[in-house]
Amino acid sequence: MNRPPMMKQLLRISCIFLMLAGTAAAQSATVITGRVVDRPVRKISLSYWYDPGISPAVTQDTLLKTDSFYFRISVPVERMIFFYADAGNGYNFYGMIRGGDSLRMMMQGDSILFGGSAAVLNRAVYTAKREQAAVAMPELPDAARLATAYGKRLQVAGRVLAVYRDSINTATWALARTHVLAEAASGLVSTLWKVAAAPDSTLEERQVLFYKDNILPALPQLISSDTTVTSIRYLSYLLHKAEADYFIQHRYECNNRAIYEWLKTHYSGRLRDRLLAHSLMLGFAAGNSPEEQEWCVRDYLEVVQDEACKQAIAKLYGRSRKGISKGVMAPAFSFQDVQGNLVSLRQFSGKVVLLHFYSATDPLQPVLTEIKNCFDDNVTFVNICCNGNAVKDLPGWLWQLDEQHRDVLTQYNISKYPSFIIVGKNGKVYATRPPDPAVDHGTALTNIIYEALLQ
Repeated sequence: MNRPPMMKQLLRISCIFLMLAGTAAAQSATVITGRVVDRPVRKISLSYWYDPGISPAVTQDTLLKTDSFYFRISVPVERMIFFYADAGNGYNFYGMIRGGDSLRMMMQGDSILFGGSAAVLNRAVYTAKREQAAVAMPELPDAARLATAYGKRLQVAGRVLAVYRDSINTATWALARTHVLAEAASGLVSTLWKVAAAPDSTLEERQVLFYKDNILPALPQLISSDTTVTSIRYLSYLLHKAEADYFIQHRYECNNRAIYEWLKTHYSGRLRDRLLAHSLMLGFAAGNSPEEQEWCVRDYLEVVQDEACKQAIAKLYGRSRKGISKGVMAPAFSFQDVQGNLVSLRQFSGKVVLLHFYSATDPLQPVLTEIKNCFDDNVTFVNICCNGNAVKDLPGWLWQLDEQHRDVLTQYNISKYPSFIIVGKNGKVYATRPPDPAVDHGTALTNIIYEALLQ
């Protein structure tokens, strides 16, 4: 039957509206709100991951209005994402929320209260983590005592999560359990390397026995699925366990390529792709041997099936090959210092900036203090602790690098500690590899900073 032109036009418009409605349904608003009741907090930061360990974090900051905060983010319907909310002053929480759900957080006293459709899930995670934190860790790095403490943390968290099992759907509960237990399980595996040496040179035999008697029996049974593989803590745990399993089988520690091949052999499917991607990303961040890293990356790009993983590694690989050089704009980044202040590289425009990437064991504090005393406020030091705990006595800004910001190491092509980058007053890189101040008591580094000031 022939329809009049007006009827055809109305049908086309109706189809467009239906398509738009379907798109809107696919991307549903997810709301995280709350209040900070009893502490002087001006702002709160929210970071969230659409694809943890693969995609970078998306971060939003908001000022509190009458002690309240409000975040509205777009998440695909029914898709679970991880988020990290940080209001400073001891108020922070690493939780989960599904697309289309809502969460209210009341931060008061020493606790957080939850409301909204995602409340039960996050209450389970929060309560389990609090119970774990209540288990004190031994002050001395004794392997047996540490293993016992981590084992207790796994037990208490497991009991808490079991209470919520019937209140959360099966897949979500499994993800929450993996998210909570994997971190303590990684700590338990790490106690293998704390077994003390002895004069009789039986360390390897005692490590094998310790692993079988003290570690394996206490490890939780975590089931791999398309849901649980999205937990970055789970991937980290599997990586740590692979390193331990390799050592137990071969009786010697291995290089990065050996671990890569071990993972490639012992896992398959989506889990293998994500686990190898996580391993390679850590390698870029830690500055693995360029030859080993390149071999692994080239092999990975040939075998990977997960397109998101492939794109992420290809991007990092391309960036690492380019590196940085004198005269290019310094890659931008922002961070919260140890006092909770939000600091951005851009705010130092017009000043010379010394970026100091270091490990907690670097003995440079006296030298850097002397160098800093040679300059006024036109020179800023940013000390970035990449391994261990931040050294509080270093001059300038202090930043404890966390997992969500480790791509800064790749952006600046940092492969060893300590490393220095000098950024000029115009925001461009002035020196990529100035001399180590420990070699000449800072003379050469001081001269280069002076030269940068004259530009």
